[in-house]
Amino acid sequence: MTQAMLEDPGAEFIGELDDERLEALVETMYLVAYADGDYGREEREHFERCVQRLTEGRLAGHAFDHVVERLVERLAREGLAPCLDSLEQRLDHPELRQIALVLAADMAAADGVVDASERRVIHALARALGLSAEAAEEALEGPPVSTVQPNS
Repeated sequence: MTQAMLEDPGAEFIGELDDERLEALVETMYLVAYADGDYGREEREHFERCVQRLTEGRLAGHAFDHVVERLVERLAREGLAPCLDSLEQRLDHPELRQIALVLAADMAAADGVVDASERRVIHALARALGLSAEAAEEALEGPPVSTVQPNS
């Protein structure tokens, strides 16, 4: 993983990503945010701020709400495993997969604690993306990349 990716994951790709890939990155973050089954107001607000920052405003307001509604429906209908499996096809570049893992780990660490359910989702995400368990642990142990604090 390069230093630039740690400082601003996705910076090289965001402007060039199509909606499908961009939404796949957002989905990785949501799956972790919802890993414990609790998606409260503070977590949602933090998630929304992170998505707005990541997407440079492309997914804000109604567009953000629409993406999240689709994710919630899909997760309820299909479950976690199919959602994770679909990410491999949509995140088709090795660096994009690594960025997705880092973003998901950052979302897990947003409240300062990575719980067991979040850790399981991070490891399942790594497997689905063809990344190693070591890559998952590196992402979990790395410095948080978000400049948006949970309560800011």
